[in-house]
This record gives sequence, structure tokens and C-alpha cells, in this order.
Amino acid sequence: MVIARFAIGWAVFVAWTIAIFTLLEACAPRRRAATRWRAVAGGAALLAIDSVVTRLLDHTPTSADLARVAVAWLCSELLSYGLHRAMHRLPVLWRFHRLHHTREPLAWHVAWRIHPVDAALFAITTTIACAVAGAPLATAAWFIVARRVWTIVLHANIAWPATALDLLIATPSFHARHHDEDHVPANFASTFAFLDRMFGTWRGDLATIR
Repeated sequence: MVIARFAIGWAVFVAWTIAIFTLLEACAPRRRAATRWRAVAGGAALLAIDSVVTRLLDHTPTSADLARVAVAWLCSELLSYGLHRAMHRLPVLWRFHRLHHTREPLAWHVAWRIHPVDAALFAITTTIACAVAGAPLATAAWFIVARRVWTIVLHANIAWPATALDLLIATPSFHARHHDEDHVPANFASTFAFLDRMFGTWRGDLATIR
């Protein structure tokens, strides 16, 4: 029964994601590019593996109030920022994280191309954050799912101009700079861009967004 629910959930998530983001990239692309269906299939398979890894690492309690969930979310974002930054600096972590970074153009399905070791490490940071705040992953599922969906938006090949919003939260234009392999790694936040501002890793065109 658990396996069946997981399979159905994975299939539904994959199906609506493909439908919505393929349409968005076709209607309002940042640059014209054909959908790489083999990459989509590979990403969907990795998504399934990474989801299993994440689920297996959920050993937290099962109840928490909204305030604890909010604190867990903030802690999770801070820990994820630190981990992501370390992945670009430490060779032992980069050997796994580089699967996510290639010189191919960004597209929504790149969000799924995550090494299982990366998925496990990010799951551990979320588990730690939830444990510290007393908010379990089961209760905080809404922000975990929201972040997963937003990650797809961040990688999508859609026209999204730089704005002042980039100073506060991660946007497609903010994250595109992170994937610019010709420059020093920057913009590590998954949701809150102000973390990069705080720690000096934010890069963007201030002249454009001010």
C-alpha cells in the first residue's frame, strides 16, 4: 500500500510538472530550445530515488504547531545554504554535486538531476532543522513540497527579468547566475536570497534591479 501510494504520488507529480513547465517554456522561453526528453526521463528516475532517500531519513515526531514549522523552515533554509555553499567548495562534496551542474542550458528538468548523496545530505539538514524546532518532516511537508516545486521554477527556461525581488527571495534570474559556470559560484540560497546578501555571496545586476 505504501509503495502504491508513493508510485501514484510520483506519477502525478511528474505528469503535471511535465505538462505545466513544458508549456511555460514553450510560451515564454528565456531562449529557444527543444525539450530534451531523455534528460526529462533521467531526471524523473532520479526524483524517485531521491524521494525514497528523503523519506527514509524522516525519523522525527509527528506533531508540531505552526510556529515551530516556520522556525524549522528558516533553520532548514539556513542549513541548506551552508551545505550548498560547501558543495561548491569541498572536492569530496563537489564530486556528487557536479551532476547538477553542466554547461548545458538551464531547463526545468535540471531541478530533478540531483545525486542521491546530495538528496540525502539536504534531507539530513531538513531533519536536523525540524528536530531542533520540534517540527517533524511529516508536519512540515507543505514547505518541503513548496520548495521542491519552487526549485523547478528556478531552473525553468522562462523569461523572468531581474527585479528588486532578487534581493529577498530566490528567482529564476537569481538562480541562473548560480548556474553560470564561467563565473565564481554565487547565489546559493534555495528560497531566501537575503541569506546570500548576509553572507556576501549574492551576485546580480544591481543597476538593473534598483
